[in-house]
Amino acid sequence: MIEQAVLYLFVGLVLLGGLMAAFARQVLYAIIGLGVALLGLSGVFLFLGSPFVAAMQLLIYIGGITVAIVFAMMLSISMAVQPPQSHRGKSALAVVAGALFFAAVFVAMRGAEFPSPAGALPADAWAISRIGHLLLNAYNVVFETLSVVLLLAIVGAILIARRERKTA
Repeated sequence: MIEQAVLYLFVGLVLLGGLMAAFARQVLYAIIGLGVALLGLSGVFLFLGSPFVAAMQLLIYIGGITVAIVFAMMLSISMAVQPPQSHRGKSALAVVAGALFFAAVFVAMRGAEFPSPAGALPADAWAISRIGHLLLNAYNVVFETLSVVLLLAIVGAILIARRERKTA
């Protein structure tokens, strides 16, 4: 019972952070919402029995990407800049598009058959050594893509900061 409540708490964090990121009028609040959503997602990974992926979620996405976005935002725009006015037509269109997307995903998931695992997972299925071996052998492309994403985030933050300093 308590485990289910903790899972709902993490899912609630994901949803709350996503809504905060989507509907925040200030960029900083949207970034904080992204961090809250990623924190909740890390908790979901932890609940699913993958502490390594949860730790990487915290270190890479919250500790790396979100902090890089905050620094880029702080170095590039003034906090006194007022956000643009929202348009009701665009907001209504976004709500309709989101509802259609979620309806399509619901229909697709409801009609899909998900096979159950053939047997119990081995005891070392989520061991860090096994994950490291798989990342460097079977999932090498995913590992390299993750490093490129981190590199692009850092380079983007530097370019945004440099561009604003030249014009100022």
